[in-house]
Amino acid sequence: MLNENIEKIFGNIKGFRTFRAPGRVNLIGEHTDYHYGFVLPVSIDRFFYFCIKENNLNKFRIYSENFKELYEFDYDSLKYNPEKLWVNYLKGVINEIIKLKGKIPYFDAFLYGDIPMGSGLSSSAAYEVAVAFGINTYFDLGIDKKEIAKLSQRAENNFVGAPCGIMDQFIATFGKENTALFIDTLTLDFENVPFDLNKRNLKLVVVDTKIKHSIAGEGYSTRRREGEEALKILRKYLPINSLRDLNDEGFKISQEVLPSPLKERVAHVYNENKRVIAFVNDLKKDNWENLPKYMLDSHLSLKYLYEVTCEELDFLVEKALEYGAFSSRMTGGGFGGSTVNLVHQDILDTWSENISKSYREKFGFDPGILILNTSDGVREI
Repeated sequence: MLNENIEKIFGNIKGFRTFRAPGRVNLIGEHTDYHYGFVLPVSIDRFFYFCIKENNLNKFRIYSENFKELYEFDYDSLKYNPEKLWVNYLKGVINEIIKLKGKIPYFDAFLYGDIPMGSGLSSSAAYEVAVAFGINTYFDLGIDKKEIAKLSQRAENNFVGAPCGIMDQFIATFGKENTALFIDTLTLDFENVPFDLNKRNLKLVVVDTKIKHSIAGEGYSTRRREGEEALKILRKYLPINSLRDLNDEGFKISQEVLPSPLKERVAHVYNENKRVIAFVNDLKKDNWENLPKYMLDSHLSLKYLYEVTCEELDFLVEKALEYGAFSSRMTGGGFGGSTVNLVHQDILDTWSENISKSYREKFGFDPGILILNTSDGVREI
């Protein structure tokens, strides 16, 4: 499909190279990454594709298959475009690459993604990483993979204006099939931990509420601000640089000195970091017995302490477990988006039907159900 469509837009596919980066589902470790905590995402088999070929036209020509739009710009117009939001991610990446390596030659690019936008599966990070890795490889710029992830995050923070943490760009870069990526967002150390669902006869299922949210939205920004306020107060009592630095004694002090809702926000971050470590340790021992509890505890903490779930997410988790899922919780930023579920393959069809039926009866429309596999991180195809 890509080749035919590239030919339609640009006349010739000769010389185009294609790169792809995956979306992600975060198993556990929610709203911890911007507090320099721990996260455990998996890369999924839904991708963003970036096809690139140098041109001699003194302008970039970018076509989005998803938006059916061709957009042209040159270095003089490398500015944020409030009317064509989709192009700003690519512009942001080019902007960051220029800071590192100077101007690159103009090129034609064809963009396509099959990651549902706004469902919390990180289509934006897959887009940024595919573009950054593709430009770097095509022009042989010599930027290492860790820097690819970091410059992609900077593009989203500084150019697009969304205050995301580093997790999404890291998993898009370093994910591996049949593993989860344990990331320490403070040191940026990471480890691929065994996560073979087939061995357990389980499937990774994402259920999308179809309630759309934007990561740049008010709720996400408010939570980040509350975390910063809490940290400012705690620094009067404790020698810490981030909420990640809280030990048991420091956490106890935080619950005594912080007002609500700041102490609840801190309680979520502190305990969520502990849950991620417990989850990883159990995966390494191939002990899955406690994983459902960690995931449910995470969801309840996001509901009652961090207050980022919504009626639709809570309903989906409740029904998922009622209908026999191995485990379930909200994933992503919250305020809509999706749940992540591990479901036994032998009940998958019935389970999916029951979830859809219940959700439709309650809310009047169907949820999206995606049955996913794990995948590798960014690469050329």
